[in-house]
Amino acid sequence: MKKTLVITALVAVIAVSIISGTLALYTTTIDDLATGSVVAKEFILLENGSDTFETNVKIAPTETVTWDFSIKNFDGAIVTETGMDLDIVVDITAVVGKSAISPLVVTVTNEFDEEVGTQTGVGVISFTDSFELDEAGQTHTYTVTIVWPSDDAVDINYAGGDFGTAVAVTVTGTQK
Repeated sequence: MKKTLVITALVAVIAVSIISGTLALYTTTIDDLATGSVVAKEFILLENGSDTFETNVKIAPTETVTWDFSIKNFDGAIVTETGMDLDIVVDITAVVGKSAISPLVVTVTNEFDEEVGTQTGVGVISFTDSFELDEAGQTHTYTVTIVWPSDDAVDINYAGGDFGTAVAVTVTGTQK
């Protein structure tokens, strides 16, 4: 009987060892295997300094008025970190409460003295430009030239305080 008891105990010990080994659950944790984050790129579109536009500038037949405006893609040392498409709109309208000076010819040129648009009377000059992706800040300068070509037959029709033409510029930048 002792022999049976010892064999039973031995079988029980072997069975428990096998069961505990095969049913055991092993786990391990690897902390911070990988981490990361994203931050927004800089997107900067500003006017460069002050434009030279003025209000209530007097003009007469044969005269020319010239204004400049500039835009840039940086603010101090911080430069835009994406390429940018620019939509530029020059809106030529009558001054509120006045009639437009219809003979005026408005022309916009870029910094390379290339004409990007022209309009006689009232209307819109729309054109595009871009800032390419670059580590250095960039500036684009445009010139708006307003010419009143003389036509002796109609010039007198636009004389006086009842006539005025307003010019407004808007620029929209879009990430490429």
